[in-house]
Amino acid sequence: MKKILLVTCSALALAGCGEKGDFEKAINAKISQSKLCYSLQDNDIVFNKGFPIKVNRGYRSAGYSASDEILKGLAEQGLLTVSQQANGFSSVDVLEVTDKGQEVEFWDREKGACIGHRAVAEVKSWTEPSEGNGVKMTQVTYTWKLDDVPGWVDKKAFSGVKGMAEPEEAKIILVKTNNGWAAR
Repeated sequence: MKKILLVTCSALALAGCGEKGDFEKAINAKISQSKLCYSLQDNDIVFNKGFPIKVNRGYRSAGYSASDEILKGLAEQGLLTVSQQANGFSSVDVLEVTDKGQEVEFWDREKGACIGHRAVAEVKSWTEPSEGNGVKMTQVTYTWKLDDVPGWVDKKAFSGVKGMAEPEEAKIILVKTNNGWAAR
């Protein structure tokens, strides 16, 4: 009797891990698609010492200001200097590579300065899957962190970027498909 109970409990525990693993896979498929980068309207530039680049604040990539935090990290690490210059009624950022920045290949001519992508740190909880609008769905609470952080990144300099120092909590809706769970 004890053996049967042990096998049943083990099977239930593994089934839960399987679902949790399926959730993690589905969330990662969604959140790790794009890198977290500081980019310009045209990234096809070369940073050379003595040739500053003027950046209109309106050309920065949108977001929660992750772009600003990455720019601050580049400056704090000593790869760029950032200053403001008046431009009519507004201002532009003036970016200039430093000697240290000239030695580090931090700029990708397609994506800009990328510091990793989001990845699930832990699936914390989820709602019981239920039917709604003809599909089976669940809401998952998880934490994420930055993954594939390049070797040139000093994590302390980029500590203001969410997910760099500590995992961030988020929620997502997953839908059951014929290929397993998928993020909306």
